[in-house]
Amino acid sequence: MRKLIYLFIFALVIAMFHHNGYAESVVTEGLVSYWTFDRQDIADNTVKDVWGKNDGTIFGDPKVVAGPVKDALAFDGFDDYVNLTNLGDLGNQMGSATFEAWIKPSFKEGDVTLFKVVDVDCMGWGLEFNLNIEPITILNNVVIEDLIFSYVQHEIAKGCRSSTSVKSVRILDGKWHHIVYAHEPYVDAAGRERSRKMIHIDGKRYPFGGPIVSEAVFLPFLEPVYLGAENNRGSAENFFHGIIDEVRIYNRPLTHDEVLQNFEIGLAVEPTQKLPMVWGALKTR
Repeated sequence: MRKLIYLFIFALVIAMFHHNGYAESVVTEGLVSYWTFDRQDIADNTVKDVWGKNDGTIFGDPKVVAGPVKDALAFDGFDDYVNLTNLGDLGNQMGSATFEAWIKPSFKEGDVTLFKVVDVDCMGWGLEFNLNIEPITILNNVVIEDLIFSYVQHEIAKGCRSSTSVKSVRILDGKWHHIVYAHEPYVDAAGRERSRKMIHIDGKRYPFGGPIVSEAVFLPFLEPVYLGAENNRGSAENFFHGIIDEVRIYNRPLTHDEVLQNFEIGLAVEPTQKLPMVWGALKTR
């Protein structure tokens, strides 16, 4: 009888790990917050942070729709956004960070914000997109496509300074894309503390602007981070039009292999299926 029980348990475990042919968990080292946007993790206007303690608050009326990993949130580009809080003074904790999400933009022109926070004294942390121009070719056959603007604030002798970088990548095409924005400190050959930005789109790594020299490479932000809008000192502006899913924030830069691991999860799961991962480790925290 005991052998039968063991065989049953073994068969059950094997079946779980082969459900849909894929059983990979998201990277959790350094994970600060994780919002799945699954229907089961949304109650009224609260979006549960299934890993940390930063439950989000919904404003407007974003709709729950199918995403690359079960459910997602559709933003109307008019007044929908999610207040993700200030993430427990994220910038003051570590000096680097990673923002990750699946996005499916549906706006046709103009500027929109994926996430952004602007403090009283300085530009904060965020990503914006611009679709004002058609792809054009300039010198040396460089093609200018959709523009992605990144922001981060860092310390200088007399206060803070905002760093803005621009990258041209085709991403605003109405299709699902996995986007990872990492801000990481490092020390150059001369021993100077520097900071650099990296962006990964659908598993491909792109350098994002030149290095930043500063004593502190990443300042804490006091205002809440808005997802789907710019938080301009408490005022929601520049709303995102499209669908957002699987938002995660880390207190460190992800490696390229880790980015690929999270990216491949979204590729392997049909929109109507449940991700076969170890949810108990997330849900019980």
